[in-house]
Amino acid sequence: MDEAKDIDDSLDFLRYFEKYTESPDLGVLLQEKLSPDKKSLNLSGHQLREEDFRAIAGFRPVQSLASLNLDQTGLNSRGLQSLSTCDCFCNLENLSLANNNLDDEALFFLSKCRALTRLKVLNLSSNEIGALGAKVLSLAEDMNNLERLNFSYNRLEPLGIKSLADSKLARRLTDIDLRDTGVGDDGLRFLQQSPPLENIVRVDLSDNGLTGNGMEALAQSRVFPRLKVFILNNNHLGDDGVYAMAESPMFDKLETLVMHNNGLTADSAISLAESKTITKLKTLDLNNNDLRAAGVTALAASENINGVETLDLGGNKIGAEGAKALAQSPHCAGLKTLRLNNNNVSDLGASALARSATMTRLESLFLENENWIHAQGAKAIAESKNLASLRRLVLALNVIGDEGAVYLANSRQLSRLHFLNVAGNKISPKGEDALQKSTALANLKVLEIV
Repeated sequence: MDEAKDIDDSLDFLRYFEKYTESPDLGVLLQEKLSPDKKSLNLSGHQLREEDFRAIAGFRPVQSLASLNLDQTGLNSRGLQSLSTCDCFCNLENLSLANNNLDDEALFFLSKCRALTRLKVLNLSSNEIGALGAKVLSLAEDMNNLERLNFSYNRLEPLGIKSLADSKLARRLTDIDLRDTGVGDDGLRFLQQSPPLENIVRVDLSDNGLTGNGMEALAQSRVFPRLKVFILNNNHLGDDGVYAMAESPMFDKLETLVMHNNGLTADSAISLAESKTITKLKTLDLNNNDLRAAGVTALAASENINGVETLDLGGNKIGAEGAKALAQSPHCAGLKTLRLNNNNVSDLGASALARSATMTRLESLFLENENWIHAQGAKAIAESKNLASLRRLVLALNVIGDEGAVYLANSRQLSRLHFLNVAGNKISPKGEDALQKSTALANLKVLEIV
């Protein structure tokens, strides 16, 4: 194939694509989307045809790419076959193929590609890959440097998870995303029986219909002995699942635990508070559960949150009492980010946080949506010397009104704020004007009022 050898030779560059595809605009597109250092090409969102992928595969300068993004380009198994059977992937370290029409056959072609020896990151999310595709990829012999694999939003089912877990490929991974892949409790039982995946430090198992029974099985294993980040959003783990985790030595290195919407109550908070293994957390996110004030009080009294820097307890009905427990806790001194949205903390809770003698390192405070904070709560925050480190403050969808807006606008204590969101607070042009013309908020870069 007689082609352009120098990617800087624009004329030869365009002539190549005029010759090998019916879409001469493809050459112009590649020129526009190629990074200045010619190491990265991002074609995300541009619909291409099979012949376009064949033309790209035969274009020699593409062989120098370290990163290629083909998300949402209409790529199917035939297009991937063209790319996989040439050397266009030979220097790739990052390949993203999300939101396409890739099926199990496509994974067969990818697994047989001999040019992916440098690949470190592979994104296959939101395709049509099943258990067979997962098994085929797990048998790939040349992806010896793969570290991060994203299979989210496919239908791997338990058998696909088993194939991955038992493979040499998985032994090399440090990060695997299995969100909404049909893992289920049976998938967790397969993981329980798997040899340790000793390099994995991050796992996302969100949206997989997991229950406490499945987590009890997983917690009895040592499949993830080095796990640091565990994401489990939108499952059905309940208090039994959290108790099993809190008692398991497998989670003794855990630094980030994210469990939105899992039907957790105060008992889960107590399990975490009393855990002898989950003691190294830096991020704890339990948004949209039912911990109530009792659960938050248990957490606030626990030394297990001494190292937590990011705490999200939004949507847990903690009320002013829960906010007060956090504000008075000696174990919250390391907090840099606190989110308590949808908790009805009221002015009493906001004032308690403002008076906290321990939360002096807070940089981001989120109190948005149905917390019923009025002007008095805004005043307490605005006048707090303890919140002087705040860079980001979110009070959206409360009721601070013009009076609260003026308190914030005149605050010398909040002079370090970079971001302020007070949208949906019944603020009239008077309050808006005070905020927009504030000289006290000298470092404010983003102000959201509407």
